[in-house]
Amino acid sequence: MKIVFAVKSDSKQKAEDLLKKDDEINRGSITVRSASSLDISEDCYFILLDASEHIVEKAKHLLKGVAEVYKNHEKVIEKITEQEDAATEGFGNILG
Repeated sequence: MKIVFAVKSDSKQKAEDLLKKDDEINRGSITVRSASSLDISEDCYFILLDASEHIVEKAKHLLKGVAEVYKNHEKVIEKITEQEDAATEGFGNILG
C-alpha cells in the first residue's frame, strides 16, 4: 500500500526521524522528495511510504500534527515513478 504525506520544510526532518526511528515503518520503502523537484507548485516535501496497511496506519498516527496525507497522491506517485524509471534506464545505458 502506498501513501503520500505532505510536510512543510521546517517539519521535514522531524517527520523523517519519526518514520526512520520506528523499526516496523523503517522496513517499508520511504522516499522523500521536494514538491519543486516533481514540478508541483506547492511549498512542501512529499514522503512516499510503501508498506502494509498496518504500517501505513501506524505512520499516520506518528505523523499526526507533523504531516498530512496528501490528497492528490496519484500525481506524486506517478512523478516519483517516472523519475526512478528514468534513473534506472540511464544507469542501464551506462553499463551497456
